[in-house]
Amino acid sequence: MAEPVSSERVKPERINIEADVLIIGGGTAGCLAAYEARQAGGEGLKIVIMEKAFIRNSGCLSAGMNALNMYINQGSPEDVVAYVRYDFCGAPVREDILLSVAVEVNETVALMEQAGLPIKKREDGRYLNRGKWNIEVNGSQLKPITASMAIEAGAEIYNRVYMTDLIIVNGQCEGAVGFGVRDGKFYVCRSKNTLICAGGAAGLWRSNSNGDAHHRIWYFPFNTGGSYAMCKRAGAQMTSFEVRIVPIRTKDTYSPTGTLAIGMNAPMVNALGQSFMREDPYYVERGGHTAPTLIRVLAFERETLAHRGPVVMDTTQGDPYKVAGLKSQYLDMSPCIVLYWGCNDIDPSKEPIEVDASDPAIVGAHAGMAGAWTKGTSRETSIERLYVSGDALGGAPSRFISGSWTCGRLAARAMVAALKDGDYQLADLDEAVIDDMENRTFGPLIAFTEKEKEGLWTDGTLMNGILPKQMEDRMQKIMEEYCGGRKQWFYVNETYLGIARKHIQRMRRTQLQYLCARDLHELQLAWDVINRLDVCQLVIEHMDYRKETRFPGYVNRTDYPDLDPEFDCFVNSVWDPVTDEVTCFKVPYDQLVPGDRTKESI
Repeated sequence: MAEPVSSERVKPERINIEADVLIIGGGTAGCLAAYEARQAGGEGLKIVIMEKAFIRNSGCLSAGMNALNMYINQGSPEDVVAYVRYDFCGAPVREDILLSVAVEVNETVALMEQAGLPIKKREDGRYLNRGKWNIEVNGSQLKPITASMAIEAGAEIYNRVYMTDLIIVNGQCEGAVGFGVRDGKFYVCRSKNTLICAGGAAGLWRSNSNGDAHHRIWYFPFNTGGSYAMCKRAGAQMTSFEVRIVPIRTKDTYSPTGTLAIGMNAPMVNALGQSFMREDPYYVERGGHTAPTLIRVLAFERETLAHRGPVVMDTTQGDPYKVAGLKSQYLDMSPCIVLYWGCNDIDPSKEPIEVDASDPAIVGAHAGMAGAWTKGTSRETSIERLYVSGDALGGAPSRFISGSWTCGRLAARAMVAALKDGDYQLADLDEAVIDDMENRTFGPLIAFTEKEKEGLWTDGTLMNGILPKQMEDRMQKIMEEYCGGRKQWFYVNETYLGIARKHIQRMRRTQLQYLCARDLHELQLAWDVINRLDVCQLVIEHMDYRKETRFPGYVNRTDYPDLDPEFDCFVNSVWDPVTDEVTCFKVPYDQLVPGDRTKESI
């Protein structure tokens, strides 16, 4: 941990940066956006990436992956859209965006193979598939390979810089500001176009693990909602924050279960020995073993609440050849489970693997669809010159890694085209406005220097201030108990949500002024909490507005347990900075691919 700040704060050094294309987040989408921007914009284009960690090992890909879950092994892009609709029980999705990705995803995968990604192949040279829309990879080096695309494109990369807010002038995005998590400098980046792709939001709800293991969750714990919070605070139209993901994963390690279900063909089995997805008529009529993700999550919840747990993935019934290679599969993406098996003498060929529900997460590119609303397929938000991709892009789920790569490329093309078509210039910024943004950015550090003078308790904590971990604990307790956390088995109603709204509003409106940071590390944690609280507000308002249960398993409403045709639409919202109120409204669903939305086409 860095040395605590002195009682007399020194004004930080200011670093001024200029960019044609500013990319916030050097992850899956960001790195490929930098690559594509160079291809489309040529050598003269100045591309800047701001990354809060270290680009070669940051983000969701940092642990690797053993499969790419969006690849067209058969059928057409339209069949991909039909599958995504089916996997969300026929709910509205942005078919235009999904189609634009599906058309180019195979080409992007081939590009990444040329960059060095090892993709498993059959004897005839075709990629080894793990289902209709998946292929297997040796992906332990997935992030370094992805990062190399941005590095080789000549992007100017700033590592360990935490971007806090966008610079909005007359309804246009003119750049962003942030701070160095190690050097303590204040970074001001003016840009002609800005792309946000800094991941989704973990840690809104309480982790099922305690103490030092509280980050042992499924979604990347250091993606803390910055993408969504910055877009929201900028006034962008947001969408689908009621569509969180509740991951059913291996117990304790929270490793992905698709490797077991799809790769090993292992069924879910309850304590009575029933392969309920294949035997119970309730589940069979909803798709059985290959039912939509939402139904499989709901099935786990129902079996557990009926006291038929624990629920396991029965690898003893799986393909023996594939089960034998299970450890090497997990070493490519979740090595902790291999260590866990070794420490506990677990042999998955002889002993089934218990599964459990992890805490919910807010994502846009996996099996959730929260994010910013965009104009058509441009990836531009309702704020001019502000673009989104990856988990930051809303309404278009199931893009996963390869789809996010592709989405980053498409966003970059749109940004470069806009630069060529428009006479964009770097803005002359009001120094007083930037000074205010600097004070807000370093606010928790400033608060500590003031609150420290009012006294400390014997353990060194502030008498009149709140540290980030304390505020995070309070936030997670509220969300866990009143916004459908695991403690409530993901059930909510209007009364619970009203209590959640009351407490989260109080935290945001009256208690954030007491949030303090003793050093730069805690300043980063403080901004994690600030961003998460902004996302909590969106989740509560969206969840309350959708008065039906369209996403069973993810959000189970006890007061509105059925579908309502009036909500066969997107729920969008805009935040008002004056009143601090979120206004939700309906946006019609545009079905481009014909057919029954509750069925797959192939």
